[in-house]
Amino acid sequence: QFLCGASLATVRIYSKSWAAYKRYAGCTCEITGDRLKSFTLHASQEIKPGSVNAYARSVNSFLTWLFENGHVGTHMRVPLTSVEKRILQTYAPEDARKIIKYKPQSRVRKRIMALLYLLINTGALVSEALSLTRKNIDFDNLLVTLRGKGNKQRRVPISIECRKRLYHWLASHGHDLVFCSEGGGKLRYDNVRRDFLVVLRAVKVEKTEGSFHAFRRYFGKQYIRGGGTASRRWACPRAQAFRLAQIAPQKLNAKLKVGAK
Repeated sequence: QFLCGASLATVRIYSKSWAAYKRYAGCTCEITGDRLKSFTLHASQEIKPGSVNAYARSVNSFLTWLFENGHVGTHMRVPLTSVEKRILQTYAPEDARKIIKYKPQSRVRKRIMALLYLLINTGALVSEALSLTRKNIDFDNLLVTLRGKGNKQRRVPISIECRKRLYHWLASHGHDLVFCSEGGGKLRYDNVRRDFLVVLRAVKVEKTEGSFHAFRRYFGKQYIRGGGTASRRWACPRAQAFRLAQIAPQKLNAKLKVGAK
């Protein structure tokens, strides 16, 4: 964790994966190709293929470390099991409009609405949004700095309407975390998800796969519809605004207002 900069979440999944390997492989005193295959075979009989592959990838990271540091002479791998490929559903534009038009009354509802507006507007991960702090919001230049996996930072543009929502929400409390508990502590994912489901029921929108992550897929679809492609990252106006943030910060404000429209 300290040498490689791994997050606590990464450490947890590695620990769970090694426990799963010990459970299904039966022995960790010796790692062989046949034992690695038996792990996949036995695990597939009890848990879903996606879970098997998640554990297998974590164990493979450990096997790579063993090989690169000279502990084993062969670079062994846990074989992955086949997984059904399907298109994950996301929210339709009319669903997103219903959600953002919801008028919250309580503090909790206002908090979840500000969070949802940020997710819809930026395609951020919910973990990135929940760790967002005041100093990482640049209201003047319409920019938000997010800290993602591996403590990597990225700067994304926001619209004028999103800036207004965030400004009003931050005016309601004086804590450092943007989306926090009443005492200023970090919110638990389960509690935020519960508040989100309440909003969905209120606006009569059916929950789709992935809860918050569905907004990330929604953002990607809207990016493609706006002219962006996988090979042309700067095709849509808001992505162009992000590029401008790296090139000419002093000219950003006026350009972003045009791009956000």
